[in-house]
Amino acid sequence: MKRILVAFDGLEESKKALSIALKLATFFDSQVTVLNVAGQSIVPIVSSSLSSHTGESQGVIYPLPEHMRDMMVKEAMKILSETKEDVEKTWSKIDFAVVFGDAASEIVKEAKKDYDLIVIGYRSIHSPILSLGNVAEKVVKNAPCSVLVIR
Repeated sequence: MKRILVAFDGLEESKKALSIALKLATFFDSQVTVLNVAGQSIVPIVSSSLSSHTGESQGVIYPLPEHMRDMMVKEAMKILSETKEDVEKTWSKIDFAVVFGDAASEIVKEAKKDYDLIVIGYRSIHSPILSLGNVAEKVVKNAPCSVLVIR
């Protein structure tokens, strides 16, 4: 196992994922990339005033304003820099990256660059309003390599 990709957002589940990835990297002498995905580049808006002839609500997609995108990237970089200082003390074969977009899509896209394993934390969100799929589940379904999901 030469290359490990860790999905990292600074929350507890991703910290556990990073810790386990570093143990694996030590055992296999692997290169580790810690990836933080900052937000999405579009904002979908659903409005009841935008109804089709069937009565269903229609959505409109707007680009995210650049100042909001910049703010999200800065926050992602801050999260990584705090972690970078601690991690580099224990493992030198490590890179850190921030990309912008849909988390699952960007993780899978990065993994296609010849990674052997993705390590990702699993966070369960139960909401009657929110019916979006979990990032870890989407990554497992679409990954080009093995995925280790950490609870």
